[in-house]
Amino acid sequence: MALRPPIRIASANTPSGLTLSTIYGLENASRATLGSLITIAGLEIFSSAKFMSVSIFISSLIALPIVLFAGNLINLFSRKYIFSLASVLIIIGNLSLSYSDIIAYTLGNILRMAGAGLTMICVSLYTMDFIPRKELAQVESRKILFAAMSWVLFPGIGTWLWVNTFKMVPFLLSSIIMTLLLLIFWWLRIKEAEQVKEPNKNHLNFLSNLKIYFYNPHMRVAYLIAVTRSSSWVFFFTYGPIYFIEAGIAIEWVGFVMGSIISIFVFSSYFAKIGESYGIRRTVYYSFLISGISLGIIGLLPKPALIGMIFLVIATLGMDMLDIIGNLPFMRMVNPKQRTEMTTVYSTWREFSFAITPGFASLFLFFMKVQSLFIVMGFFLISAGLLSKKMPGRID
Repeated sequence: MALRPPIRIASANTPSGLTLSTIYGLENASRATLGSLITIAGLEIFSSAKFMSVSIFISSLIALPIVLFAGNLINLFSRKYIFSLASVLIIIGNLSLSYSDIIAYTLGNILRMAGAGLTMICVSLYTMDFIPRKELAQVESRKILFAAMSWVLFPGIGTWLWVNTFKMVPFLLSSIIMTLLLLIFWWLRIKEAEQVKEPNKNHLNFLSNLKIYFYNPHMRVAYLIAVTRSSSWVFFFTYGPIYFIEAGIAIEWVGFVMGSIISIFVFSSYFAKIGESYGIRRTVYYSFLISGISLGIIGLLPKPALIGMIFLVIATLGMDMLDIIGNLPFMRMVNPKQRTEMTTVYSTWREFSFAITPGFASLFLFFMKVQSLFIVMGFFLISAGLLSKKMPGRID
């Protein structure tokens, strides 16, 4: 007799904003547990921020094509199976990272990045399929709030466990959380949206999708916003721990310090209202400026110091706002008939940011210190803010 998971979801297997936010929050909790440890463990393995950056850069380049082929995978196996596959990749990647080995470290990052990219695509598609357009901003802010609670708490738990227990424990915890998410996902049995037609197989070639996507100038701006805001967080969690350690903070407390800085996320629902009332375009522009200027000031300080934390808090204000409303330009402009194809391209902002951030950083680290990277990152954020003004008026 065939086995089937139990039915457990409201409104005929249709997920609500709360359901999607819970899924998003748990996935972030798994990643957040290792948020600071990826850098700390990498420094222990490579004994150099430069070579650690090269390893992360290589991992992201290998993971990127996997995400680009997500459209083909979804067409063959459906979203629920791709989400399940992605969860398994993340679990295996977490366990690989628990070994203090260069190859295991690189392989673990490849699997985690690929899995995170695939889960992001699935959650984004479910959001656009089942959430009305007028509720997107509210649902996105709730998703960010759930993710924020994870990133405020779990990086500290990860670093504390790494120092005070066996070093494998935080990696096991991250895997357990991801396993729990996978079980909950199948318990919910989310259906495929009926209003979305099966993607045209002629459009599933990722090179064709890239051409179609980037031919549209507004889609290019939407991608720029997503990549730059993601790069700011990649930068924060990759090089922030190094800055804090150089400022004299003990390793076991680094995660909690980073969590306290981004605790501003708890006000994300209010930020969403500000963005809607003030205008999406204008809010994106000023958010980039606030973050960019603040990071630039940190880089100009004589040496790593606790005063830099104040400017990091200010920078995260803008980065938080960008996380809440940064996906809205794409969601409001994408053609519903091309959601799967275009989301496959758009969702590579995560992998692309993981590639360019350590890639550029490894080059700059040949002739400058980690603190000077804050100036470079600030420059990129300010430049992205200026380019974001090209968004069309219908975004608001």
